[in-house]
Amino acid sequence: MKKILLYSVVIVMVAGFFDSCKRSKNYQEQVLEFNSSLNESDTLKMLELCDQCMDYLKAKDFNSALGMLHEYDAKSQSVSPISEETANVYRHRFNIFPVLDYTRVSYTFMLEGLNDVKYEVIFAEEENPEENGLPKTYFMFNPVKVGGQWYLCVKQSDQSFSS
Repeated sequence: MKKILLYSVVIVMVAGFFDSCKRSKNYQEQVLEFNSSLNESDTLKMLELCDQCMDYLKAKDFNSALGMLHEYDAKSQSVSPISEETANVYRHRFNIFPVLDYTRVSYTFMLEGLNDVKYEVIFAEEENPEENGLPKTYFMFNPVKVGGQWYLCVKQSDQSFSS
């Protein structure tokens, strides 16, 4: 009986290992397929969308910035405007870390609903930046392309980051 149980456990573990390798390969194939579907205008549209939101934040036009933000549902592959609760969370963050200046650090295309655009944000003045450094933080967006249109989405806590 113990041998049968041991063999069963080993078989399940081996099957799980091969299944995870198969899924990993499928993920890589999905990334390649999505990236090959994009062109230069996709990059420009996506970056323009992200930069516009950062410009609103720098101008302290939080309502316009928040109006641009969406949430992505991976199961239904759909986007919706952020909820009022999520908007309040981000409004609070933008008040604590106001955008005095920003620099786009990186961007990465991965999947329809999983991409990264990362910004370095200066959020306060520093009297002696050479000695103390600049007070900075990072903002990251998740632009998604659904139905041929780009939407500026917020990163979900369960999403991975490329950079």
